[in-house]
Amino acid sequence: MKIGNALVGFVLLLLSANAGAQAGAFTGAFTGAFTYFLGGSLGQSDFDESVAIPFPISSGTVDTKDTAFKLYGGGFFGPHLGAELAYVNLGKAGYAGEFFGDPVTDGKVEVWGYNVAVVARLPVNERLDLFGKLGVFLWESDSSDVTAGAPFSSTLRGWDGGSFGLGATWRFTRHLAARLEWERFPVGETDAALLSLGVQYNF
Repeated sequence: MKIGNALVGFVLLLLSANAGAQAGAFTGAFTGAFTYFLGGSLGQSDFDESVAIPFPISSGTVDTKDTAFKLYGGGFFGPHLGAELAYVNLGKAGYAGEFFGDPVTDGKVEVWGYNVAVVARLPVNERLDLFGKLGVFLWESDSSDVTAGAPFSSTLRGWDGGSFGLGATWRFTRHLAARLEWERFPVGETDAALLSLGVQYNF
């Protein structure tokens, strides 16, 4: 299933659930006390081509988009400031081409990691919040391909500051919300974007 169709179906499912809920189920926005949240999101990642060029290929083509997901949790210390920890799986980028004259086929780079971020929230009304976040991404990447007929693989690990994101949450009830966001994650000398839609549960 294409990611676009999955996101549309997900939105329709949430809207259907909200329409069928009791009118009094929503009890209002957060009061400003400390609150916890947990959630999961599905979306599409978009890698920069530099994830594979100039290494593990020096020239060729890179398929930069893939399905991605994240699981996250955190809390707000008041109406505006909070923190979040997320496991982020950015999927993989495919590549093929040459490495200084040698043919490279069946290439892929898979990236995942943990993101720690400070979150700033702007309540718009009792249902809608806008937010932005800035953090650090602890990542791991696995590369594999066939170069000149021989299998090749490599694993890299690191951490980079400067991950950031923008998004919005829409509360259907006091506890259940939808979350739409765009994020950018640094991965060594390259980076990857993630557009995702998910469900968040507020305690």
